[in-house]
Amino acid sequence: MKNLMTLSKTILLSVFMLTFIGTKSFAQNDEDYEELLILKADQNWEKLIRQAEKMTNKTKYKNDPMPYYYLAYGLYQISFIGDRDDSYKNAYKDALTAVGKMGRKDSDGAVLEEYEEFFNELKYSLYEIIVNEIEADEYRRAFGWVMKIYKFDREHIGGKYLEGACRYRNGDKGTARVKWKDGLELLKALEDTSELMEADLAFIKLGLYESAKAQKESRQIDAAREIMNLGQKFFDSDEEWGRWYKEIMG
Repeated sequence: MKNLMTLSKTILLSVFMLTFIGTKSFAQNDEDYEELLILKADQNWEKLIRQAEKMTNKTKYKNDPMPYYYLAYGLYQISFIGDRDDSYKNAYKDALTAVGKMGRKDSDGAVLEEYEEFFNELKYSLYEIIVNEIEADEYRRAFGWVMKIYKFDREHIGGKYLEGACRYRNGDKGTARVKWKDGLELLKALEDTSELMEADLAFIKLGLYESAKAQKESRQIDAAREIMNLGQKFFDSDEEWGRWYKEIMG
């Protein structure tokens, strides 16, 4: 009995120490980012960018995704300022690059999940740029922006279909079919959309429609209809999808 009590005390002490160490670690993390948090709250974008970028170059943070989150946030926000310094003229694209670097360090997706609202907004901004290029019939320019979707996820379903549609329009039909095949495999494996961001669903919807439209205009009617039918279980109650569906199936 005495040995059992000693063992129980040892286990309790170990649990306490692990909890303490974990708590101390999180507290240190908070302290590390306190300045960045204040700069973010003060909307001091230039200083936020400088300080976050400085952290990304320190050995201490080499595997930490958080400095890249703050860097992406600052770059995105400063991209809206018309008279910003010339060093930030490509701030929007740089924000997407920072997201790509963050993703390689955010292996469990914890940062992406914690700041989902921001990343959803950033994705939607990219979505709008792509839509504008497509509506202007600028598929080569659209392709360049579509490729930036992969900064968020190399296996992005909407990205695969949109890349396929743009490549098809730009004459690279062989690679387009490969991308559509990749998208199909990913889509078939998607059983629940509840964990997807709204922007991701918008990308999937647009990607399916643009792929089907490209096929229909090439008189590949059956292929176009097949693509649209893939989206029915996800978007059957969506008004815009309903219009697109009638257009392709009619």
